[in-house]
Amino acid sequence: MKVETRNEGDVTVIVPAGSLVIGSPEEIMSATITRLLIDHRSRLVVDLGNVKKIDSSGIETLLVACQRARDEGGDVKLARVAPRFQTLLEIAQLTNVLKIYPDVETAVKDFVLYTPKP
Repeated sequence: MKVETRNEGDVTVIVPAGSLVIGSPEEIMSATITRLLIDHRSRLVVDLGNVKKIDSSGIETLLVACQRARDEGGDVKLARVAPRFQTLLEIAQLTNVLKIYPDVETAVKDFVLYTPKP
C-alpha cells in the first residue's frame, strides 16, 4: 500500500492506494496518521478512491484515527468511498461516526464551514 498526503490549508488529505487490510498496509496507514497528529495536523480527509480492498482492520484503523483526531480537536472525514465500502459502513452503523463525502473538495469545505471562531 502506498499513502500520499497533501495539505489544503489546515486540512490534510490522506490518499491511500491499494488495500487497507491487516498487516503492513494497516501499519503504514496508522504510522502516517500518527506522524500527522504529532505534527498537529488533526483535520484529516481520507480519500478512499484508490483503495481496492478494505477489511475489518482497515475499518478499525479509520475509527481509531477518527478518535485520535477528535482527541486533538480535529476530525476524520472520508471521501470517494466505493459503494461496496459505504454499504459495509452503513450495515455496521458507522456512518454516524465516519462522515462520508462524495469528493475531497466537499469534505475539505465542510471543515472550513465548521471552523470555530477564536
